[in-house]
Amino acid sequence: MIGGNFQQEDNIGEVILKIIANYQPITTMDIWYELGEDSRFEDGITYDEVNEILLQLERQKMIVRVEDDKWKIKTIVVKRPRISPV
Repeated sequence: MIGGNFQQEDNIGEVILKIIANYQPITTMDIWYELGEDSRFEDGITYDEVNEILLQLERQKMIVRVEDDKWKIKTIVVKRPRISPV
């Protein structure tokens, strides 16, 4: 049964990432409300569960917390090397 829990957590994490990508920046409460509207999670998900998944995604450096406790997808800045004219 543990494997099923991990799979469900991965699915919730993916859905949370999609919600953040669509509505960023977005609060934890708004993410929780959005999940409540999703028929896949009719059995319910607690606010604490959402918060824990957000913290895991933050530790994985996939999202960042910005002003007013809102979340957004972490952007990767790629610096290009400077090429001097010859």
